[in-house]
Amino acid sequence: MNGFQIASGLIRRESLAKTGRPIRLDYRRFGLVGGKHVTALPEFSQASREARNIHDNLLLKGTDSLLKDGEVTMTGWKTDSPYRSRTELDRIEQVAGELRSKIDDFVSIGIGGSYLGNKATIEAVRGSLELFNLLSPEQRGGIPRIFFLGNHMDPAYTARVLEIISGRSVGVNVISKSGGTVEPAIAFAILKECMEKGFSDHASRIVAVTDKAKGALKKLSNEMGYATFEVPDNVGGRYSVTSPVGLFGLAVAGINIKEFLTGALFAEEETRQRPLDSNIAMLRAAMRYVAYTKLGIKIEVASTGTFDLKGISAWMQQLGPESEGKHKQGIWISPEFYTQDAHANGQMIQMGERNIMETFLMLEKGETDVVIPGKGTPVEYLDGRTLSFATQAFVEGLRDAHYAGGVPTMSYIFPELTPFTLGQFYQYEMNAIALSALLLKQNPFIQPGVQQYKQVADAKSGKPGTESYALELSRGEQELNPNLIA
Repeated sequence: MNGFQIASGLIRRESLAKTGRPIRLDYRRFGLVGGKHVTALPEFSQASREARNIHDNLLLKGTDSLLKDGEVTMTGWKTDSPYRSRTELDRIEQVAGELRSKIDDFVSIGIGGSYLGNKATIEAVRGSLELFNLLSPEQRGGIPRIFFLGNHMDPAYTARVLEIISGRSVGVNVISKSGGTVEPAIAFAILKECMEKGFSDHASRIVAVTDKAKGALKKLSNEMGYATFEVPDNVGGRYSVTSPVGLFGLAVAGINIKEFLTGALFAEEETRQRPLDSNIAMLRAAMRYVAYTKLGIKIEVASTGTFDLKGISAWMQQLGPESEGKHKQGIWISPEFYTQDAHANGQMIQMGERNIMETFLMLEKGETDVVIPGKGTPVEYLDGRTLSFATQAFVEGLRDAHYAGGVPTMSYIFPELTPFTLGQFYQYEMNAIALSALLLKQNPFIQPGVQQYKQVADAKSGKPGTESYALELSRGEQELNPNLIA
């Protein structure tokens, strides 16, 4: 027995020349109301004009209270991040390169926006990490295995990661503005202990992305001698992938962060200069607003047939609801992976309540394909075709069927998955969601509901200073009917 054999020519790999083409937005199928496309409605014309006004007179000027978290205007992702200096990027690349050169495994610690964008971008360029990490060092091209902790507190998962990296050369990036967010703080406490026991040069293997001057993590970094990069005061977590919060981890993964920010800069300048009829961010914001206020849309499905784009749809799941979900308003975003989910949620999308819109993430061409040897099988009609051909046919089938079933759909079209196209996408989508929230007269940059759960969790976990609140919660629980436990 020789074991599993891959037939010659079954897997096709093509090193694609980077075209530099921009991503596009296809919104031809975004709903018909009374025989008219949504963009033909007077409400759309009004919303698009308002989006332009909000962009030019609020977002760019940065003076309105709807843009502030406390006293800080939170538009640095728009005014600063795409314009970062080459000197700053050179230092990020230098420190990341030095760390990468001496480690087998890289652990990124962060939660929410401090990990979702990093993971999504790495997987879009490098491929799914659950498979990438199984490759040999040579197959990974010298990139370390990459793990994420601190985005939840599940003990079994944490223990398994610790066991997987035990005995290996490890580097750690901890991302937290204050250092006090519980999930990453706990993960870092565990990793710090292990690093100090395992490496005499542990301080040089830990890089912190934190506040520039204050906070527990900044204080500890100064005491221990960790290299640090700044979490900008004017950038919130879900808008932070183009700041050092995202850039350092991308650089460790060997992703060209200068090309990434070139893409973000391209999209930012397009958003500022393009007319409304070809302005991706403003078109998307206005259509979402009209869908919500005119068509009764409550749910946006973020769909893709490309496995390596699943992380992008998960990033969208945080960006939209956390920016818009206030005052009993906002559109819920649900990630879907096709065709896996076509037999589950796909049924609801096709025939359920018509309160759903759908945004597809479509890839024109990937670097890897697999030929279908269909002869003598039930799929003989696909003999010699490829998986990308079949995937495209079925995803387009889902898109067209959902549209015919009354679901307004639009598609982001990626010509290729490169740092340049991904930088574009993030900048367009951050602009679109910020504008969409502002059209609802919401502040896109605060998350008071998230703070509320943290207050309850702090009291239940015994954080000093929460004793009276813990008693209040305990009294409330005692008032619950004990007979209502089956």
